[in-house]
Amino acid sequence: MELRRLDEDLLGALLETAVRDAEPAEVMPPVAGPPGWTRQRREAFLRFHRERPRARPKERVFAVVVDGAVVGAARLDPVADEPGAVEIGVWLGRSVRGRGLASLLLEELVEQARGMGARHLVASTTVSNPAARRALASLGADMTQIGDTTVTAHLLLTPAAREPH
Repeated sequence: MELRRLDEDLLGALLETAVRDAEPAEVMPPVAGPPGWTRQRREAFLRFHRERPRARPKERVFAVVVDGAVVGAARLDPVADEPGAVEIGVWLGRSVRGRGLASLLLEELVEQARGMGARHLVASTTVSNPAARRALASLGADMTQIGDTTVTAHLLLTPAAREPH
């Protein structure tokens, strides 16, 4: 598994993965219209990813690549009102879920966040997503349920171990 910064070359592959392996609501803001991956939703997906870097220049968005294939996306976004905090966002195609990939991905995102100077991470998921909750808990994140549907995770980052000179 590797993370590659999302660029125009990877964006088309990411859309193909989303269409084949995810529901629109899992991977993008809502778009009015009939269900499924309509032409308008596909265009909105591409527009969302092309415009987002201008709106959020400090956010890092990655394609998740396994064996040369894009299988999902991940992001690290500094939290504006919490210095040192970075929000994690992840989605993986259904065909690769349940293989332990999320835990590996989160470990890599932790390292990326440390490289950005983050001191703690936050993530949100749903009560109905036990796999995401388990993956976040495996990192040692503190989980808080908010209302009936949302779980927020907080993980305090320790500095990366330094190699002796």
